[in-house]
Amino acid sequence: MNYKHLDEKKKAQIDILHECKCSMREIGRRLNISHSTVSRYLNKIHKPRSIPDIHIKYKDFIEYLIERYDWRVNSIEACVYKFKKYYPTKPSVSAQQVYNWINDGKIEIQPKDTCYKRRKKKRKRKNGMMNHLKWNLDHKTVLPIRLRPKYIEKRDEPGHLEIDSIIGKKNECASIISIVDRCTRVVWLIKAEGRNEYYIDKLIRKYIEENEIEVKSITVDNGKEFEALGITAKRMNVKLYKCDPYCSFQRGTNERANALVRRFIPKGKSMYNIEQQYLDDTSFKINSMNRKMFDFKSAYDIECEYMINGAL
Repeated sequence: MNYKHLDEKKKAQIDILHECKCSMREIGRRLNISHSTVSRYLNKIHKPRSIPDIHIKYKDFIEYLIERYDWRVNSIEACVYKFKKYYPTKPSVSAQQVYNWINDGKIEIQPKDTCYKRRKKKRKRKNGMMNHLKWNLDHKTVLPIRLRPKYIEKRDEPGHLEIDSIIGKKNECASIISIVDRCTRVVWLIKAEGRNEYYIDKLIRKYIEENEIEVKSITVDNGKEFEALGITAKRMNVKLYKCDPYCSFQRGTNERANALVRRFIPKGKSMYNIEQQYLDDTSFKINSMNRKMFDFKSAYDIECEYMINGAL
């Protein structure tokens, strides 16, 4: 018996004979087709494919995600890690599979609520090379980042800071100064009412002294607001390293910390109405986050470990 694809006429005949309670073998004999072909056709038509419901198998896991997930302080990776740690016997999936569920719309978390969005616009660069070179010549306490020692790159000891400014609306003087420790990733945020370089220098020095922040070196970009920061570096007897123009990747730790701050203070938001207490609360939340790079310990946990070991 030859195997052929069923045309519409054959399919209609099979449906009629099947409704008449004919067996598959009898249908095959009457229509001169294989009973296996009849079986496959009827199974395909009359038995819809069963799709496993993730909300049944992973009920506890999904409820835990929806209840605990916070795109600002509790990432998908952190939620998955905690669930597997505290409920090892319950079924769960990887963080990547959770993102697949989110993109497919299978759970209540929306793609727009995840931590990272695709960038659509490129920043325009402004010519600042000559100002950068002149500033290095005028301030003897400042060194180019290429002269920064390799041991600082290894992140083996706290106290090596990266500093940057976070801008709100265009043409607005108020801003936020972010300080991050390259080793522990602890973040400090300072409200700045203006951008004058001497005001910024005094503001940062006062904050560091009042909070007793360990300082062994400072790395900044080539922004005008940091042109006088060499005064603080000289008073603290530390080196100030300046990044090359348009090379924000040379302060990758600081850029990553700023991205976390932007979860609480989006781009374009005015800085005038933001109080220092709000910045202190924000930095506390960031420093208390479970970080994948630290095996889901927080920046405060890492800082505490260094304090116990006598490094701080």
